[in-house]
Amino acid sequence: MKVNVVLTIITSFFVFDFNAQDISNSSYSYFGLGNKNQVGHPVFESTGNISGIYADSTILNFYNPASYSLLKPGKILLSTSLSGQFSFLNENDQSSYFPSASLHHIAMAMSVKKFLGISFGLKPYLSKGYSFAYNQYTGQDSLIHQYEGKGNCQQLYFGLATSILDKESTTISLGGNISYLFGFLDKRRNSRLISSATAGGIEVKRTRVSSFHYDLGVFFKQKIGNNHLFKIAATMEPSQEIASTFSDALYYSQDINNPDLFDTLFYSMCDSENCNIILPLELDLSFAYSFRFSGRVVNNKKRFSQITLMAGFNQSNWSNYMPHDGLSPSIKFAEKTQLSFGLSYVPETKYLEKALITKWYERLNYRMGYFDRKLPYTINGVEVHDFGMTFGLGMPIVIQQSLSSLNFSLVLGKRGLQNENIVEENYVGINFGLILSPSNFSRWFRKRKLD
Repeated sequence: MKVNVVLTIITSFFVFDFNAQDISNSSYSYFGLGNKNQVGHPVFESTGNISGIYADSTILNFYNPASYSLLKPGKILLSTSLSGQFSFLNENDQSSYFPSASLHHIAMAMSVKKFLGISFGLKPYLSKGYSFAYNQYTGQDSLIHQYEGKGNCQQLYFGLATSILDKESTTISLGGNISYLFGFLDKRRNSRLISSATAGGIEVKRTRVSSFHYDLGVFFKQKIGNNHLFKIAATMEPSQEIASTFSDALYYSQDINNPDLFDTLFYSMCDSENCNIILPLELDLSFAYSFRFSGRVVNNKKRFSQITLMAGFNQSNWSNYMPHDGLSPSIKFAEKTQLSFGLSYVPETKYLEKALITKWYERLNYRMGYFDRKLPYTINGVEVHDFGMTFGLGMPIVIQQSLSSLNFSLVLGKRGLQNENIVEENYVGINFGLILSPSNFSRWFRKRKLD
């Protein structure tokens, strides 16, 4: 029975079709490779997209592999989340609305030995998702151009971490993930004359990714006295060459909505090393300071509440990136940066103890944050920023002897500004996450005596 449960969990990683999911619905995913490393995890997203400093026994943090060694011995963490986004576009007094939803990730982590932890799972890496149109006057008639993008690149990863120092007041851990990237990213343009109801041309550009990838992480924690805690974390994705292929096709059809009527006018494919993608070095730094203060007394034991202040910085330089389909004169790739701030408040920090405290709302973890992300390109010389406020809640599912929790986040964001003559995109992101750690999982690792 236990073996069947494990096999079922592992198999689910491979049978779910992530490529069928609409992970992104932003018009800005049109540029370059699309949206990269969208957090989508409600715990991290609710504190301004800060992820590196989360390293404890209650959260599976695949963004910082150094966190795996800090899991509770004998416990397994299972993590998944659902992400939804509603985008509202404004340009030239015209507005449109686009919804999307996806299963963000499926992952598992466990401590296999003291100071040694592992994790594996499936999570998104790149995604495209957009749809927009514009009319081009030709002198006698007008062309209608419909642009659509879809697809994503997934990350099947395995991670390992070890604690090189683990004392009561000081912890240092190191870790790394090795991943296999796979998937496709499509850019499609349908063009037809207004005078023609269905006849027109279709251009499809596809980038297919199939390559290995790795990233590294480090985590440091220092406890000062009984009430103060400092955390510093850093993650790095070294510059890597990603194996990919690129195809460019042009079709004509009497009915652009019927693929059986397409006539191929042009087709080319690049599958050599010249078509590989060079990803730049990406660095992420995060800091946290926690302090606790006295609360009420339960069973003659003093309880404590805790506040955590967080800050994060992310940087990568895309100025040397060259898309397979060339550069538009109006687009110039540049440095990408992100600055984030977060706040977390836990009313009762000792909720795992066997205490007579059963009111679920007294266990809620309250989170909020702010982020300002400069996207890795300029449009007609204008920097494009993605910024917003984040909010979230975390709630333990079982109070005693369990690490399970239900998490929720809300993101209110904006990309671009209409007064800068670029598309203004307002969006609302909603994410639900589930972390499971049934207490009876610990029995799987007990040594059995043979009669």
